[in-house]
Amino acid sequence: MPAMADPTRAPGRRLLRELFRRRRRVIVTGLLCGLAAQLGYLATPALVQRAVDDGLEAGAPGRTAGWALAVVGLALIVLAGGATGERLTRHAANATALDLRERLLARAGAADGAVTARIDRGDLASRAERDVLAVADWVDKLTYWTLALSTIVVVVPAVATLHPRLLVVTAIMAPLVVVTQLIFPPRFAAAAERLAGAHARRAGAVEELLSAAGAVRGLGGTGRLVRRHADASGEVTVHTLAVARVAAWWASVPPSVPRLAIAAGLAAGGLAVLDGGLSIGGLIAYTSWMTMLTIALSFLVLLVSNRREAEVSGTRIAEVLDMPLPGPGGAHPTGGHRHSPSPIGPASSGPALTAVLPERGELVLDELSARTGSGGEPTAPLRLTASPGELVVVRGPVGSGKSSLLRAVARLDEPAAGTVRFGGADVAQADRADWWARIGYVPQRPLVLSGTVADNVRLGREARDDEVAWACRVAGADGYVRALPAGYETAVGERGTTLSGGQVQRLALARALLGRPRVLLLDDVTSAVDVGTERAILDRLRTELPDTAIVAVSHRAQVSERADRVIDLRVPVTAGSNDG
Repeated sequence: MPAMADPTRAPGRRLLRELFRRRRRVIVTGLLCGLAAQLGYLATPALVQRAVDDGLEAGAPGRTAGWALAVVGLALIVLAGGATGERLTRHAANATALDLRERLLARAGAADGAVTARIDRGDLASRAERDVLAVADWVDKLTYWTLALSTIVVVVPAVATLHPRLLVVTAIMAPLVVVTQLIFPPRFAAAAERLAGAHARRAGAVEELLSAAGAVRGLGGTGRLVRRHADASGEVTVHTLAVARVAAWWASVPPSVPRLAIAAGLAAGGLAVLDGGLSIGGLIAYTSWMTMLTIALSFLVLLVSNRREAEVSGTRIAEVLDMPLPGPGGAHPTGGHRHSPSPIGPASSGPALTAVLPERGELVLDELSARTGSGGEPTAPLRLTASPGELVVVRGPVGSGKSSLLRAVARLDEPAAGTVRFGGADVAQADRADWWARIGYVPQRPLVLSGTVADNVRLGREARDDEVAWACRVAGADGYVRALPAGYETAVGERGTTLSGGQVQRLALARALLGRPRVLLLDDVTSAVDVGTERAILDRLRTELPDTAIVAVSHRAQVSERADRVIDLRVPVTAGSNDG
């Protein structure tokens, strides 16, 4: 009865096959080069045998010299083929890693809400690093599959041609090598896992001893904490010795098996030489081939494990790539390039692209409802109209869904219900890249990346220095930026650690203004600036962007005073929600 396929690794296998097809020319060429090198390597013992038998035993130095030159030629083949194969597969592995990271990040950026709702950011980072490296390592080691399998295919028949006794020794030795390689890795992994747990418990005991000793000293509890630490340290010692025992056996037993086999082969082969059934050169070739076969079998076990790890990592990567997009694909509203859909999984679950967005128009929210909080409860339906040049303020209590509504308008999340129209066109029916090209969105907690001030405003977009300066001036950031040591070329720390909260908000606003958007969505972006600065920014927005519809979430009175209309979301949807 055939073995059942493991369904949990099926997406990983599918991804590995797709990655191989993508770079099959480079990989196959690398495999062929590696195969040529390995065949040259495997042929060397046969040439040495001929040199010994035809030259030394026959007393013909010229023949020995000829075979020696042939070995030199094989060495050159091994050198050229091995170097070329390694370079090609390493190139394919690096290209695979870059491609997978780009596709992962593109899918996470294009389906931000859907991805982060199921996968936390730490796990997503692990998939983009550890899992991608595991898959790339599998690509890098594809050549070794060729080396290992070709060694088995060539060596076993070659040994059989030497003498039947040597073939029997080889047949007995090969399973022992495989078994010894299979026994120790899982035992070592289990012992190492137990040791890691013991270290974690001791670290907890240390932290408890240092943080709580002062509080319990007067109660006589310090001794108990010290004993707890001693017990945890004793456990670490026990598991450390256990790991050392397994490692010692692993380091000694597997190498001893092929040496025993060689010893047995020398005994059997020596008797065959004495009987005249085997030449001295053949005995030398046998010892070389036996060493090669041992290495190939040991490496084949590791390659199988490497393949399994790649399938598991590939499944984790495919889980993100298969995740359906919330709508037609595109780029991020803060800038960057549009990515094509991943060939793994559905390209989109959204509607077909049937709407063409005008360059200028009125923003209309028709009974729009968004999901808020961890439970995904929808907000109350919202009707809103913002014409070019108008400022509409949305306010309401914590949990009323203000931020969620803005994200739905920006098409970062799919709305629970309702429609967003621009210039009469249904935004959901248009390419998201076209919509994002017309809007500027500033979240409540904007992100600052490592790089210069100018880099953070541009975010990879093509923009002249005077355009960057204009955006910063309108956002109220130009003054403090010019006061920085290198002005717009000043490097800012990751997540804005070198900037104040108000400076980060103004830098993010400048980033949204750079493309002179037709719709500007502001999520409480002036909460960390003083009243005077806030008024100046609002006035400049109305003056410098006379054709832009502005929808701002804010709880500050001075913003509402300058608004053309104020929408009040009075009833919170989810009590205790973090949505502002």
